[in-house]
Amino acid sequence: MLVPVLIAAIAFAPVPLRAPVPAFVPAPARPSAAHEDPGDALYGTSARLRPQGDRVAHWLREARRRSPTVQRLVDRIEQSDVIVYLDISPSLAPDVAACLTWMAATPSRRIVRASFRMHLGLHDAIAMVAHELQHVVEVIEHPEVRSNAALLDLYTRIGHATGTDGLRWDTAHAVAVGTLARVEATCAVRPTASLEVRKGM
Repeated sequence: MLVPVLIAAIAFAPVPLRAPVPAFVPAPARPSAAHEDPGDALYGTSARLRPQGDRVAHWLREARRRSPTVQRLVDRIEQSDVIVYLDISPSLAPDVAACLTWMAATPSRRIVRASFRMHLGLHDAIAMVAHELQHVVEVIEHPEVRSNAALLDLYTRIGHATGTDGLRWDTAHAVAVGTLARVEATCAVRPTASLEVRKGM
């Protein structure tokens, strides 16, 4: 029986605003294969990011719209060999808001699942989307990860344990990225009608 490694984000844990934020280096563009499904941009799906349901699709759209950090993560994932299913999971532990688990690998693709607690507020959801997409980028940057065992080996090297069973891990980068996305989502200044009128005067 395969026991999944949970690359888990602890629910609503305080996160340091000064945690290290990784630099994002755009990967070279990949030629798109003619047989690939381009997905549905309005729904939030693509060849790489595949939300499973309206709620998580809404979270992904809002995260991309409100957070430049999330958009950079999405751009990196779209240029990679990793497919990400995003879904709501009713079976997450009470102290876990989201987690990344291994699904499968083919000769040309690696497949992971990002699962989220159902009853997240929008700002929490945006932070968790960013957090889990950062974990996806960590997998992308380690092409040797092609199994659940290899995922566990990666996080024993780059992460820190968040449980006592040796199966729950996190990274400082993912914590920092989630914090940054939350700040971007909550602090962005959006123009109002009155501001636009004054600007034109």
